[in-house]
Amino acid sequence: MNEFNSFMWQMAITQAQRPSDNWKNRNIRLALSAMRLYERALWRGRIARLVAWLRRRPYHLLDLADVSQHCQIINQHHVGLQTVPMTQIRGSDGRSHDFDAAFHPRQSHNREPWLRVATARLAGESMPPIKLVRVGDIYFVRDGHHRISVARSMGQRMIEAEVTVWQAADALPWKRRGMPLASQATAA
Repeated sequence: MNEFNSFMWQMAITQAQRPSDNWKNRNIRLALSAMRLYERALWRGRIARLVAWLRRRPYHLLDLADVSQHCQIINQHHVGLQTVPMTQIRGSDGRSHDFDAAFHPRQSHNREPWLRVATARLAGESMPPIKLVRVGDIYFVRDGHHRISVARSMGQRMIEAEVTVWQAADALPWKRRGMPLASQATAA
């Protein structure tokens, strides 16, 4: 909310509370709800990262590039559409610095796409399935970071995904290090 002028914020709230339910008022209400959801996700992320830092636990997303660099991938195959538990999505393909282990947004450039996805979800629009890579029992996001972040902030526990499975010949990097996974270290 610090990005909104307080006068404009009050005007939007006043507009949204008027009894006429035309499309303009509905869109304003959806945008305000999306903004509140985003602000809550930011704060929850900051608190979770602070707790992880105080406990000296990792709270970052694993990077799929680490798997590619440190393991020999012996097989890749597409398994199709599956329902995946959110708690098993612990990594990213190239966006591990944009979101934390619970997919709270970390970077300011995530704000606008995050709000667009949140507004669409709040309006009841259907979302396409995300794209995941499964390595062992962990999923890495190829496409759909914002959809996962919004879904988690709305309390969704499962998500539809197009899944590709990678089989590694070597021990996985996070198992070699003997470190707890970031999302196991702190629940958010």
